[in-house]
Amino acid sequence: MTTVTFFYENGIIVRVRAAGHSGFAEHGSDVVCAATSALVQTAYLAINDLGAETEFVRDGKKGLFEFAVGAACDKRHDVDVILRALLVGLEDLRSGYPQYVSTKIETMEV
Repeated sequence: MTTVTFFYENGIIVRVRAAGHSGFAEHGSDVVCAATSALVQTAYLAINDLGAETEFVRDGKKGLFEFAVGAACDKRHDVDVILRALLVGLEDLRSGYPQYVSTKIETMEV
């Protein structure tokens, strides 16, 4: 299962971690994995394209893609819109494939 965790700090999303392989189909044919990856990576690319300072980690063997954007980012409104769209897209994907993808919300201590 792929789990996408949204980390909140002071009520805003500051980090997103997608981890695990969905297990829907064999590597290279897994449409759930492809959809999840496309959503998460597109959100990261869009935020990066805004010029927001980001950091990311990717490990294909572990099925890990994680990125962070600062809470004080000057493009915060646009970042929030993109991250909300990511969450909505993943929730829709999860509703169709609940045994293969999940979402979690975690609050980070400041």
